[in-house]
Amino acid sequence: MAPVSRRTALGALGGTGLSALAGVAAARSGLAHAFDGHAPFELSATSGEAKDPVFTWVSMPDFFNGDVGDLSVLPSWDGGPNSVNDSWTQAIDKCLGGVVDRKPDAVFLTGDMVEGRWNVDTGERQLFGAVSSGIDPESIAMGQAAVTVAGGVYYSYGSNLFTSRGLRMFPAVGDHEILDDRPGPLNNRWSPTGFNKNGTPDNRYYLVDHCKDVWANHFTRHGGAPRYARRPIGTKAEFSAYSVSFADALTLITVDCFDRNQHGVRLGVFDGQLRWLRSEIRHAKARGHAVIVQGHIPIIWPSRWLASGRLRVPNGRDSEFYKVLDREGVDLYLCGEVHDSTMHQHSRTGPVQISHGCIFRYGFSYLVGRLFPDKRFVIDLYEVPVLRASREHDLWCSDLPRSQRTYLDYGSPVHRGRLVQKHREVLKHTEKLGHYRPGDDPYGLRGNLKTVVY
Repeated sequence: MAPVSRRTALGALGGTGLSALAGVAAARSGLAHAFDGHAPFELSATSGEAKDPVFTWVSMPDFFNGDVGDLSVLPSWDGGPNSVNDSWTQAIDKCLGGVVDRKPDAVFLTGDMVEGRWNVDTGERQLFGAVSSGIDPESIAMGQAAVTVAGGVYYSYGSNLFTSRGLRMFPAVGDHEILDDRPGPLNNRWSPTGFNKNGTPDNRYYLVDHCKDVWANHFTRHGGAPRYARRPIGTKAEFSAYSVSFADALTLITVDCFDRNQHGVRLGVFDGQLRWLRSEIRHAKARGHAVIVQGHIPIIWPSRWLASGRLRVPNGRDSEFYKVLDREGVDLYLCGEVHDSTMHQHSRTGPVQISHGCIFRYGFSYLVGRLFPDKRFVIDLYEVPVLRASREHDLWCSDLPRSQRTYLDYGSPVHRGRLVQKHREVLKHTEKLGHYRPGDDPYGLRGNLKTVVY
């Protein structure tokens, strides 16, 4: 095969949305030896010498954004519809197999692993026990019990998908981990009134703290003891935020963007958690580390989105959260929520925000990030399309209208963009990791999925 330049290889992988797979198939086949389905081999930006990264990570928020797990383990199992089947198992294996192939040292998952509407039971199946949406003590107790049982099934199943493949997962809390948001102003998606905007009973606000406790028992506590020493001790986010360092080169700080107070749930990072975040960033920078902060919701807006409530930090770059990231020298802010990918950087050396991820019933996407000895980040975006999917939605969840497609047939990963960053300055950014122009955007997933539904 004749030599293929790196520019030619990248240029051959154009197209629109996840539907780009068909358009680039021939090019990918012709470039198989140069690409091998992975990002092009990285060369030093200065000398041209090949260098190994000191750390490789994958980020894949909003996986699954649905309830996926084996309900037959429950004593209450009635032999009815399950939350996983052979088709989904095969799809998961194919997608996570692609992640394993990247040989990441860690996997970041910034929330929404589940559907999480466990305080309702529209089919009255009572697999998680009886529930009520009232705010009386009995209803709250039933809701807490249901969240505990459901979390035990779905979090255990999801966690095992990673550990069984040798993947170290570092998750964050998303809105679906706290029973999902409902329509309303950004800071009023969990109303303390006990009612939704349409007047129906709603006790989600009163269950938020318990939801976080259940999540923590699976991901940040073990046997009641904290897994992470570096956490905002004494704050509301003590067990939903944490900091960890890798290879004496990179620090990941995970934040909780859902602050419950007497008025509702504020979106962003505040008070004691914000002070802790500032301290952690300074500590990491003093050690010469690159710093990634991950939280569920975007700060900078607008972004591409697909089937999303479009939660975000209401004050954007005017928020104290963003100002801390900017002033203290954070390299990357990774977030999810919007189910499509967009890169933003407000100033030449400001923090780079990448919102990304996708709902598994619509598609799968992930970032592969590599940190090199010269402090460069090289980040590649991959999207995996759902080629065919069933019209029927028999994969069960407690809120029946949110039940998922019964069958999925996934395609192969498509490279959708690259970003190169060094000392906070972006040196290169292509395709979906390039400039986002809302009025002239050929890359968005909305309207471009092209999944064959049968």
